[in-house]
Amino acid sequence: MSLHDEIREQQKKLKGQGFKAKLEYFWEYYKIHTIVIICAVALLSMLIHDIRSNKPYGFYAVMINSGASSAQEQLEYGFAPYAGIDTSKYSCFIDTAESYDLQVITETTIATSQKIMANVAGGDLDVLAADSNIFTYYANQEVFADLRTVLSKEQIEKYQDLFIYVDQSYLDYLNSEEYQTYISTGEFDKNNKYAVIADNYNKDLTFPPTDPSEMERPIPVGIKLDNSAILKETGAYSGYSSAAGVIINSSRKDLAVKFIEYLLK
Repeated sequence: MSLHDEIREQQKKLKGQGFKAKLEYFWEYYKIHTIVIICAVALLSMLIHDIRSNKPYGFYAVMINSGASSAQEQLEYGFAPYAGIDTSKYSCFIDTAESYDLQVITETTIATSQKIMANVAGGDLDVLAADSNIFTYYANQEVFADLRTVLSKEQIEKYQDLFIYVDQSYLDYLNSEEYQTYISTGEFDKNNKYAVIADNYNKDLTFPPTDPSEMERPIPVGIKLDNSAILKETGAYSGYSSAAGVIINSSRKDLAVKFIEYLLK
């Protein structure tokens, strides 16, 4: 039986057991394959970057599940002069080829996740854009900056109707000992709305859209891109709702904001 067929067969057995159980099973039985893929992807990414320019990053964005890998060149050539990036000295890298499916745990899923988190941890990534479900997933990983700290007053007024929020109280729950106990035992307080949300998410990987007025501590972390003329022109996220956020530890937050501004101009 091929690896692909094995994975598909085991996914049937794990149906309904939640993302964590699937991830743990996959890692236990296919970690060697995964490590090889991760190393290969990381090596290939570095090689592509070196071949492309051999220059330090002037700007780096990743657009997950854009469905339009060909959009990369058009976006890079359009944004670099818009942002005043000197491409003779710096690389303007807008990766539109990454794909990530939370429902299907494969080597590609693991490798993409590892690559993105490595670039976030290393301070290389400036903007992450994705379809709504994946964006919410990363928002709950606390990788995005509070937009109120990076946008001007005028920009906040301009884009606030497009904001996507997370509830800091929910994030606090995910960082609590109570949540760690739930991860270990599967038991949770059904009277705690955040515990219920987390349990539902771990079972079906869907996060109900919540109005910020219903949140205890709403934090704006993303901006909807659904009306982006440039993305429509390139075919990116065709038929899908998408959003972008500024990476919390980006050293080029001014350019990150300018990129979102560029997509929405």
